[in-house]
Parts: sequence; structure tokens; C-alpha cells
Amino acid sequence: MAKKGRTMKVCITGGSGGAGGAVIEDLVERGVDVVNIDRLKPQHQICPYIETDLLDYASVRRAVQGTDMIVHFAGNPQPDFNFSDGAHRFENNTQSCFNIFNAAAETGVKRVVWASSETVYGYPFENNVPTSVPCRESDEIRPQNAYAISKAASEFIAAEMHKLYGLSFVGLRLSNVLYPVAGHHASYHLIPEYWQDPMSRKFNLWSYVDCRDVARATWMALGSELGGAEVFNIAARDTLMRIDNHQLLEMAFDEPVAQDFRFPRASFLDISKAERLLGFVPEYGWSDVIDP
Repeated sequence: MAKKGRTMKVCITGGSGGAGGAVIEDLVERGVDVVNIDRLKPQHQICPYIETDLLDYASVRRAVQGTDMIVHFAGNPQPDFNFSDGAHRFENNTQSCFNIFNAAAETGVKRVVWASSETVYGYPFENNVPTSVPCRESDEIRPQNAYAISKAASEFIAAEMHKLYGLSFVGLRLSNVLYPVAGHHASYHLIPEYWQDPMSRKFNLWSYVDCRDVARATWMALGSELGGAEVFNIAARDTLMRIDNHQLLEMAFDEPVAQDFRFPRASFLDISKAERLLGFVPEYGWSDVIDP
């Protein structure tokens, strides 16, 4: 928490992006002193911005000095198209993550909340099959590409940094973040196209999460009493499909997959741990934005 007599200060990396921008908007509305540290200047600046190359450790350390907590959302989320792309993505994501975590330890930050990913479970499931669904944090992770491996590495780094320095780390295994804005590349308004081709969303098992729920989950993680290095699935309650999960699984995989869903169209990411330890209950879903 912030020192007595002043507002809590939170630095957020990647605040010029979509999910990071949603987190900034939420924190500013809550009266938090927010600083956006990013390589790119935001289109709409609502808080102080420090241009920072997260691969430059000295710059990162200067940018986070005096911060109470850090939210690390920066990274390259693009899929791997070839080995060279994968190598660049892993280097960028892993080095920037280490620099943020390391600077947090050096400057006395007490908690880091960062964006891990649903991809660690084995997405996009092209050459493998999930062992059971919904996916839970206790499941063995099986990253299948450079992006997912970089996220798995971030979870390992967090666990080891906690052992070394005592910081609290909260990793949010975010599902595919969607936005209630027409024309956005990840808009809810694209969902009817997915209904025509359900296999187009097999890559992440038809799951998603609203950007506003990502912001709420981040706020809850910042304010939690958790110690250690924890990870949580963050997703909507349901899938973005209109058909039941057993039909989707039969369409997607040649072999049966063990299932234990709360209801027939429940998310393939189990969020009960986040509900129990963070108090996170998603408020938004696709049917709030488009007609089912």
C-alpha cells in the first residue's frame, strides 16, 4: 500500500495499448496516481506518460522509482509466424518482464500485477489435445509457441523473484480481450462471424474476457492481501459461441476430452480461484453488447 499521507502510485507498462489503457482509465477513475510507461505515446493521455524502452534496464529503473505497485501489461502479443518472429517475441517479452520485476525489487515495490496468458495451457491446440476442461491453474502447462513460452517464463521469473526478494506477484492468465467498440480489431461485433465458423476460435477454446473486467481484476489484484507468486485465470463466464461445449469439443477433437463445466456454455477457463481469492466475478459478456 502507499505510504501514509499520500495517494497510492501505480506504474503501468503497456498503458498505451488496449487492455493497459482500460486499466489506466479504471485506476484514474478510482483516484489512483497512475503513470504510463510505454515505448509508444498514448492516443488519449489521461495520466502522466514516460517514454520508456523496457529492454533498457536503467530506463526502467528510473521510470518506476518511487512507485508503490506496478502493473506490467507491455509485450508483443502477436502469434508466431516463423522461427525468427518467435525468437524476437520471446526476447522482447521475457527481457522486458525481467527488467520490470528486477527494477521492482531494486526500488522497493511491494507488488507486481502482470499479464500472463491463457496460452500457457497449450493453445492453439493444433498438435495437442487438452487433458481436461475447463483449464485450471493447477493443470500442467504445455506452451506451444514462443509467445506462450515467454508467458510461462514470466511465471517462473515471478516465483523465483519472490523467493529472492519477498515481492508479491499476481499473474493474470488473461483470455482473449474483447472490446465493446464497433470497428475495433477485437470487437464484440465480430462474434457473429465466428458463429459461422466455430473452428476459427478453436485456438483459444472459444474463451474471451471483457476489457472492463480485465481492469476490475487488476484493481482487485492490486488491493488483495496475497503474498507469494500467484496466477489466476481471468475470463468471462461463458464462451462466445451459441452452441454447447460438448458440441464444440466433438467438432474440434478426434478423441474425447474430460469435461466438468458449471453449465453447458461455461468458459473453458475455470475462474473459481479468482472468485475465491480475489473476489473477481466477471460483469460483462457478449450478449450485453450484441443480440444472441
